[in-house]
Amino acid sequence: MKEKLEKIATQAENPLTHKTLAEDKLFISVYEDANKKVIVELKNGGDVKWKAAVETQIQTKAREQGIQVEAFKIQWINPAHAQTTTQGPIARPQRSIPGVKYVVAIASGKGGVGKSTVSVNLASTLQQLGKKVGLMDADIYGPSIGKMLGISGRQQIEVKHDHMTPLEKYGLKVMSFSFLLDETQPVVWRGPMLGKAVQQFLYDMEWGELDYLIIDLPPGTGDTQLSLAQLVQTDGAVIVTTPQSVALLDAGRAVGMFEQVNIPILGVIENMSEFICSHCGKPSHIFSKGGGARLAASTESVLLGQVPLVEDCMAAAERGEIPVYKNKNKKIEPVVDAFEHIARNLISKLETA
Repeated sequence: MKEKLEKIATQAENPLTHKTLAEDKLFISVYEDANKKVIVELKNGGDVKWKAAVETQIQTKAREQGIQVEAFKIQWINPAHAQTTTQGPIARPQRSIPGVKYVVAIASGKGGVGKSTVSVNLASTLQQLGKKVGLMDADIYGPSIGKMLGISGRQQIEVKHDHMTPLEKYGLKVMSFSFLLDETQPVVWRGPMLGKAVQQFLYDMEWGELDYLIIDLPPGTGDTQLSLAQLVQTDGAVIVTTPQSVALLDAGRAVGMFEQVNIPILGVIENMSEFICSHCGKPSHIFSKGGGARLAASTESVLLGQVPLVEDCMAAAERGEIPVYKNKNKKIEPVVDAFEHIARNLISKLETA
């Protein structure tokens, strides 16, 4: 039976990587304990749902081969030092950016949910609350932060003592890959080059003294997110979603990815929670409602806040202006209030932890 269970366990699939447990080095051994109970010993590679999925696979295959589930036990081992591989849990790096107190990643499971808009407005709100803030655009393939701040195309980046100096706009220190490219120039890079670019933006920049470095990540769960997890001690991730179920599904994957790389989830921001008509001022839930709260509850996180969709915010961003920055437009006030609420929640979560 031990031989059969070893084959079953080694060939079970890791739900996150779709490789076998043996390939991901999560299988340890199969043995009999002092009570003659057969133990299948595995390394813990995920959360409760992840473990349940693996256990179900093994138990199902065991039954198919005539092995009673009661005849063996799956035992999970939490390694003293998590593996620094893409397969197993990734150790949180101890390296930090000199002068930077908190590093916060803004992420989403899919594109089109307004993640970059949230990053810009959250960074600006923190700055207006008296914090020193940097904004790093880590979306190498589709950098948009520059456009939103009215800094389009290739820029002259000052270099001193082998360190680049971030640009400054609206009281923020800003770096984006778009500053190094012509506006229509594509980026055709493989994963290792992305990782190197992220490393340079983190450590080869003269960020100076910052309370917060807000990092706008690309959508999805790919190389850039993994590089960030391996390169710098990140204080947490904020997940941006819209209310509808299709966005929640992808946002849930982003949560799972951050759990896998041991970056805590600081909370959920529900963007486009409602559309506020510019003519009558009435709200409409054009993208459903309540999704952000459901995501926060299902991931044992918190809902940091809900941001309404306002036409004048879009117009301001198109002009390269930050809607919440020294706002005097009454139509944008609900957005300003929402981001102030979110920023204060974030400050409370990090600085009073």
